[in-house]
Amino acid sequence: MAKKLLYSTILNPKSSFIRPILKDIQVKQIHTETPVKEIQIPVKWGHVAAKLWGGENEKPILALHGWQDNAGTWDTLAPSLSKKRPILAIDFPGHGLSSWIPEGMQYYTWDFARFILYLKEYFKWDKVSLLSHSMGSIAGMRFASVFPDEVDFFIAVDSLIYDDYDLNQIVENYPKILRKIEMTQSLKGEPPSYTMEEMIKIWHLGTRKSVSNESVPHLIKRGAKESAINPNKYYFSRDPRLKHTLFCVEDKKFVEVLVKRLKCPTLYLKAIDSPFASDEHSVEMREVIAQNNSQFECHFLDGTHHVHLNNPELVLPIIVNFLEKYKFIK
Repeated sequence: MAKKLLYSTILNPKSSFIRPILKDIQVKQIHTETPVKEIQIPVKWGHVAAKLWGGENEKPILALHGWQDNAGTWDTLAPSLSKKRPILAIDFPGHGLSSWIPEGMQYYTWDFARFILYLKEYFKWDKVSLLSHSMGSIAGMRFASVFPDEVDFFIAVDSLIYDDYDLNQIVENYPKILRKIEMTQSLKGEPPSYTMEEMIKIWHLGTRKSVSNESVPHLIKRGAKESAINPNKYYFSRDPRLKHTLFCVEDKKFVEVLVKRLKCPTLYLKAIDSPFASDEHSVEMREVIAQNNSQFECHFLDGTHHVHLNNPELVLPIIVNFLEKYKFIK
């Protein structure tokens, strides 16, 4: 199933293309005896970085982060959850410590769903176990719907599909976005740098205050790099092309057909204080899933879009109960 899961992927600190994790970022201490390893997964354009909590010889839960976040989004939840089952949290391409896609290319959201298939085949898993947030949840939903027999369970935090859209506004934004995409293709040199205090504030505000100031350092450790120009300053190290990803509209009937295919045990955690997934279309699709999947359950939690990161104590017992209910853990 997961024979010697990471036998050839242990991180080589001498590899020149791996950006080091920042060592001097102060984060809230998480007391855990669970072993943690940094690994790399080869892809044609470089590598995808990942963080493994727990043992190497059991199939892990694959943890997928949100847009412009990274594997650090699971830092507060994974130590406790991985005592029940190993957690393999990846940095999607262009995020965290993972390689950027080749120059001249642009990120396409369905590629994140396709990447789940790549990981399944790379590790030779019989089925994929999914824990996901935001963009990762959308990718997970797409994969679990397209390959309903290749997912044993799907846990999603605060997103299932893309929110409703104003088609006229989308089209009006295309010229600006396409020009920005072209601009980022030719960016050279180091981006603007900031003090650590400024970095934390920018990240906090950039998420509409969803990531608390106390939680931001978990993301910064993989999402920032020390400036070579300005001492004691840092810059955001994710691929700038991610910021201007072109939204590709999907027909709502297509989305409905897609989500009706979801049949694995599914747990959806919706944060009450989040603006996402609250529109009429998102609610309707959630109800469609509930009507077509008897193993779907939804819980509403106090918290923001990043409730799993800020308040893992609210999320953990619900996930554990769900996994025990369907005998995915003992």
